Amino acid sequence: MSFKRWSVRVSDPVGTICGAGVYLGRDLVLTCAHVVADALRIGPGDAPDGRVSVEFLGTAAPAPIAATVAEGGWWPVGERQEGDAAVLRLMAPAPAEAAPAPLTTDWRRGDTVWAYGYPRHRDLSAGVHASATVTGETMGTGWVQLNDRHSSGVEIQQGFSGGGVSDADGGKVFGIVVLALQAERMSWLLPVGPVAERLPSVREALTAAAVPRQRAAEAELDGLGTSYELPPDIRDFTGRAREIAELIEQIEENTVGPAVHSIAGMGGLGKTKLAVHLAHRLAPDYPDGQFLLDLEAHKAGAEHRPLTTGHALLALLQATLGKPQHISDTARLGRMWRDVLRRRRMVVVLDNAASYEQIAELLPEHPGSLVLVTSRRRLDELGVEGAVPMALEEFDEETSVRLFTAIVGERRAATDPEAVRDIVRLCGFLPLAIRVKASLAAGRQRRYPLARIRDEMAKETDRLRGLRAGHLSIHAAFSTSYSHLGPREQELFRRLGIHPPGSVSMEAAAALADDPEAAQDATDVLVTESLVDDEGGRLKMHDLLREFARERLAADEPGWARHREVAGRLLDFYLAAALAAQRTLVPARPVQDRADREHTGLPEVAERKAALAWFQVERENLLRCAGLAEEFGLVSYGWRIPRAIGHFLSLASETDVAIKAYEAGLAAARGRDPRAEADLNALLGEAYRVAGQQDAALDALRAAREHYAGAGDRTAAADMLTRIGYVRQNLGDRDEAVTSCERALADFTDLGDEFGRAEAEYTLGMIWRLRGEYVRALPHLISAGSCFQAIGYTLGEARCLNLTGVILRLQNSSYDEAISLLSMAEELYEAAGDIRGLAHAINNRASVLGLTGRIDDAVAIHGRALDLLRRTRNFAYPDALLVAADLRGRQGDHATAEQHLREALAYYQPAQAGLGQARAHLLLSAALLGQGRADQALAQARESLALYTQLASENGTKQARAAEADCLAALSAAG
Repeated sequence: MSFKRWSVRVSDPVGTICGAGVYLGRDLVLTCAHVVADALRIGPGDAPDGRVSVEFLGTAAPAPIAATVAEGGWWPVGERQEGDAAVLRLMAPAPAEAAPAPLTTDWRRGDTVWAYGYPRHRDLSAGVHASATVTGETMGTGWVQLNDRHSSGVEIQQGFSGGGVSDADGGKVFGIVVLALQAERMSWLLPVGPVAERLPSVREALTAAAVPRQRAAEAELDGLGTSYELPPDIRDFTGRAREIAELIEQIEENTVGPAVHSIAGMGGLGKTKLAVHLAHRLAPDYPDGQFLLDLEAHKAGAEHRPLTTGHALLALLQATLGKPQHISDTARLGRMWRDVLRRRRMVVVLDNAASYEQIAELLPEHPGSLVLVTSRRRLDELGVEGAVPMALEEFDEETSVRLFTAIVGERRAATDPEAVRDIVRLCGFLPLAIRVKASLAAGRQRRYPLARIRDEMAKETDRLRGLRAGHLSIHAAFSTSYSHLGPREQELFRRLGIHPPGSVSMEAAAALADDPEAAQDATDVLVTESLVDDEGGRLKMHDLLREFARERLAADEPGWARHREVAGRLLDFYLAAALAAQRTLVPARPVQDRADREHTGLPEVAERKAALAWFQVERENLLRCAGLAEEFGLVSYGWRIPRAIGHFLSLASETDVAIKAYEAGLAAARGRDPRAEADLNALLGEAYRVAGQQDAALDALRAAREHYAGAGDRTAAADMLTRIGYVRQNLGDRDEAVTSCERALADFTDLGDEFGRAEAEYTLGMIWRLRGEYVRALPHLISAGSCFQAIGYTLGEARCLNLTGVILRLQNSSYDEAISLLSMAEELYEAAGDIRGLAHAINNRASVLGLTGRIDDAVAIHGRALDLLRRTRNFAYPDALLVAADLRGRQGDHATAEQHLREALAYYQPAQAGLGQARAHLLLSAALLGQGRADQALAQARESLALYTQLASENGTKQARAAEADCLAALSAAG
């Protein structure tokens, strides 16, 4: 009998026999769950953690091998006594002569069967046989009863549990023994069928056993298939036109070296389908054959090993030469295979490669055949050897829609095009995911509308589990990739799932790791395994992979407190970096906060340019930190991070975004941190002012000042006086505006705060400019500019230069000097990263150029100002529209000027911006008059006159009266 080759003994770590088992091949053993539980000393409901001992007593190497329960290999006894199976994964290779059990589901009542076990009381080095008769299924549990009352030999007893039950010569194994009643000479068999349905490893072993092989004669071919012909091309192959064209061009251009091309990328991208499609397309150029060999790198999880190089060579040589090779020398086999490649013109797809080492001997050394290698791993060594690598990416939206439509049909897709787009977005544009959902939609047709599939996907808490159809499973594809990672790489991958969606810096990734120093190496592995993408030194994880990472985090690092601690590390990293960058941008007004932890891997933000660049790159991540803080109950970061990025949001003119962030931060801080409440009110006041919400701005700034004054912070309180003065002016409280700024100036002078004094001087200059008193404005601007220059605050210098240029323009004097000052302001604004200020300066310079008659030059540069202000939705956008209208009017394009002016009024009127409205009505009068609509022009002139009179603007009133006179003259001439 050949029982010994697949039968094993299972013991606990100290050598106590607990039962038997059946070798499945691939270093896997099938036994009873209760045998494992006995060996581990655990209860029926406990997790089977720990090691047992497995011995192949019927081989030449019977030394014990440690084993653990394989992933997905646990089926303990249920309440109805169904099940009782476990699959063990050996922690060292099985002996060479061990053979997989020939599993079968073909048992019949009345057959005589044999079991092989290891009774504890017998000193047997290789176990013992016992025979019994199959009685049939009993107890409704799926177990099959065996009766050995008529047997005169050894009975099935304790020590047989988990042992294989086979026919007389061991050529068919029907199942394993699960229970023996020695006194009654009765026992029970758990058949292979139900075990295979429950445990994937057994199902694969059963499938493999059904393929006829000459195992004894050709042991080195164990585990290989028998046919390697190229699979058929798929009917609905979609997309990849660019990649195919690129590959074909590269293949055609190569006339001197071996043709090797690799296609790498994450699971589910369709690498194999692309390689097979290309191989079929190129088949006429390679008439000696087209072959595909699955190298099994990610076939079915960590317990399965990729094909060895020797097995792969044997398979390829058998497929091409038509006969097996009884050679164990891998180097010799490699030479034979390369000789075949040289003598023939073939396409060979080496699919699912595990490593460069696995395929090095499979590659050609001369021109002739074409080899296409697919792998989830980026095989950089292939590029070094002259191969041409290609990194495959997910589809774009349009290609995704085309693939979905190709599967479900155009008529079906046309029933709800928007649902189709939503579905492919929820699939992350991943080809395999799209195929799964499209197959579902195609099979359910009318009674399952596309909108229902879309809605179900949107509501799913476990989207990955829903992306499966038969053997196609996104989750399984990701699981195999994850299982091949080491502990540190798995840890970093899981924790990257915590990070908000978007790109991740190397420094942020390191903050997630327990060992930040090892994070770089772990990151390199994740990139190599296509689990993250490296986009210019930043990491990007696919949305579905991110969901999978979070699932693994919950499973492999259980405990919300642990997840919260890791999230806290990440949030604190972003806070520390933001505070450092903010201190670089505004050293005179650093945020009063510090990170909770020491961070050794912060980005370099000591220079202004670097600080701005960091803020710009991390903008989305910083804003999304609020959601992460809320998710893990780390509420303080909900206000600390918005406060730390406030200056950057102001520079970027992200007014709407800023208001939303500050309001959320203020809500989180209220009642918890009074200083934070004040700081966020201060930021909100400035943002409200810029957005034209002057009343709200005044309320917020007053609230902030009240706290600062009560807390004894005279500097911050004086800052609020300066800002309140600006808002007072916008509300028409001109005397109060001046008084507020003068009080602030006195306080700053007393405190010796040069930054605050410069801000107060600048604001006074702005107020006097708005009141038309340019002579009083200029000294304040000169003083402020000198102070800003002395302390090195270039942004303040830019503001003073810009406003001085505006005053020179308004005085209708020294236009050349105004243009020079405004050009200098533009340079400083751009260097400081102040988008709003830059747009203002360009707008003002265009206006001056227009006054000098250089209309075309003015129009040429003004478009940038309009674009910047339109995109940032800045309150100054209507001001720029006035300049654009004036320039168009000077060009004679009065219709376009009218459009600009009416758009400007739509902004000014809700904001109650009196001066802006007055100027818009004045220019609109001229635009209408230029089109011959004198009566409408007169109405606009009088509207302008009324507003200027109300605002006590002497110069504006004068211009409006002149416009009114022009309109009356035109009406008189016409009438």
